[in-house]
Formats: sequence, C-alpha cells, structure tokens
Amino acid sequence: MKAKEKVAAVRCASYDENQVERQLSRLMEAIDAAALIKPGMKVLIKPNLLSAKNPEEFTTTHPEVLRALVRYVQRHGAQVMLADSPAGRFTLDSLRLVYQKTGLKALAEQENCQLNESLDNVESELKMGSEAVPILKCVADADLIIDCCKFKSHSYTLTSGAVKNMFGVIPGLVKAEMHARFPKRAHFCRFLCQLAAMVKPQLCIMDAIEGMQGNGPSGGDRYDGQRLLAARDPFVLDYGALKLFGLDPNQMPIHHAACVLGLVDPQNVELCALEESWEALSRHDFRLPETVKGLIQLIPSPVEALRHVFAPYPKPDLKRCVGCGECLRDCPVHAITLVNQKAVIDRRRCIRCYCCQEVCPIHVVQLKR
Repeated sequence: MKAKEKVAAVRCASYDENQVERQLSRLMEAIDAAALIKPGMKVLIKPNLLSAKNPEEFTTTHPEVLRALVRYVQRHGAQVMLADSPAGRFTLDSLRLVYQKTGLKALAEQENCQLNESLDNVESELKMGSEAVPILKCVADADLIIDCCKFKSHSYTLTSGAVKNMFGVIPGLVKAEMHARFPKRAHFCRFLCQLAAMVKPQLCIMDAIEGMQGNGPSGGDRYDGQRLLAARDPFVLDYGALKLFGLDPNQMPIHHAACVLGLVDPQNVELCALEESWEALSRHDFRLPETVKGLIQLIPSPVEALRHVFAPYPKPDLKRCVGCGECLRDCPVHAITLVNQKAVIDRRRCIRCYCCQEVCPIHVVQLKR
C-alpha cells in the first residue's frame, strides 16, 4: 500500500525571528526534510518575488521565513542560492531592485548565502510543440530545489501557492508569452502543473503568516493567516492549503488540472496539524478575488465565448494612471496602448489574464463588468 503524502501545518502568529525558526524546524522534522539535504549540495530556494515590494506589503515571501529556511539548509551542510524571475522586465538592475526592496539583499549579506544575478536560461525538458520552454540556468544547475511560496489570492488562477510559484523559473517576459500561448485559463493552469512537475521541487514551504486575499496577487488585501505549511510536493502542499483555509479544492483551477493530469490524489494526502487537530487549525474566512463571482460561474465551461464576455475585464483608473508603461510591456497579447500617457485596454483583444493588474506598481488597474 502506497504511503500517504503528508502536509504539515502549524500556527505562527508573527514574523518574530525565533518563532518562525522554531516552527519551521518543527515542520521540516514532520516531513523528514533532512533526509533530502546532503552536505555539499547546491540548494536553490525559489521564493515568490513577484515585484519590488517591501515585506510589509504582504506580496512576496517574507525574509524571516527565508532566513529560517536558509539556516536550516546550511546546518545540513548545503550551499544556498535564492533565485526568482519577477514579473515584468528581467534585467540585472530590475532584479537587484527586487532583492533590495523585498529584504533579500540584506538577508543574503547577514546569512552568507547567494542571490542569483545571472540572466542566463537553458532549454528545459518541457515542450510546447517542437519548442522547449526556457528556464533559469541556476534552476537547471541545482541539486535540490525548495519551493518557498506565499499564500495569496490570484485574479486569474483564483489562488497562488506552490505550483504557481514555479512559474517564476521562466525568465522575464517569456512568462507573458506563455499567457499568449495559453489564453484559456484551464489550458494555462494545465501548463503550470506540467511546469511544476518538470521542475520537481522536493521541499515546499508556504508562508501563510501574512497572505493576500481579494484581488491578488499584488493589489489585494492583507490576510492574517498565522500559519506555516510544508510538504515534499507542490501539488500536495497546495491541496493542504486549500483545505486549511476553507476553500473547495474542486473549484480551484490549478488543483483541478493537477487531478486531471494525475499529479495529486487527495485520497492519498495526510493532513497533519502539529499542535492541535486539523479542524482546530483550519480557517474559513479567506476571500477569493472578484473574478470568482457572478454569472461567469453559472455558464457551462464549454461555452467559452460567453464566459469571456461575462468575465470581469481590467480597466485602469485614468485619473491615477501615471503612464509608466509596465502593463503595456507585460501584456501578452499587446492589448494595451498609451493614449495621452494613460493606459488604455482594447477589450476585444484582452484575454482576461489580469497580468496588467498584477504588474501595476501603484494598483490602478481595476476589475469591471
């Protein structure tokens, strides 16, 4: 009989350094993480570094969670590198800005670990037709990959966790190309699952001490989750998080795609709360994005044309838009133009991926019906 795959979860009330390190160590013991880390290994930790946001903006993996994880890996004799490809342009200057704003530059200096500054990419084993999907070279070179994600809502995929976090191994604006290649949400979520299965992170940690709810992944509201989770598999971790926060996994498109692909079996997942019962640790107050509401949910999925018509569309607030052009550069189908230094979206071309909302640095892209 196949052993069940464990998701371990624990309370963690704040980002106090000692508390986070203590609780993360307990999680790692619960999933026997030490068995995977060998002396001399090159371990790559992949945080969620969506954009140049301060830790207090609850958008990126908090540096105190990463600090505890770095120390754990180093205690087992491995070398640590932190790496991600944030949304938008992928240049050395933009990458360094993200590291500085998110607290990782200071963390790396304090904990004697490395930040990836290479923009090099290599062809991966994952194919789209005859073309290989490129991934960061440092990811391909690592002996062990640790997925350290942030629990957030997401206007396109509804939630963002361990599987979605692996999208950041694709360099720069190539991610926008993936949205253009897979303009339907179901197809895009299937691609995300195939990518995560190919990258195959063997340890997965979720920072849900402070998450984001509402219209995430960058413009939502703070969610006081007070939880840390860990598993050895990204699909298992995401399933556990959905159950922990009172969401129906069957209604979440990434989990649905993972089940269809045979990448997760909910019947084979053990939900393990370390200090109390799973029921006592669970929450039921997480708020999904506005894109989950309304008539679109009542329309059968085969009627894609109607689903597209009734889906909320992004609309910049022209009074607040400063014409920076970030949304224009990141739009996968080039549906955005600048008119009088204001972003204007062509609704006929828009595929409702909400990348513009995600990358807007001042959160002026609103969802309209």
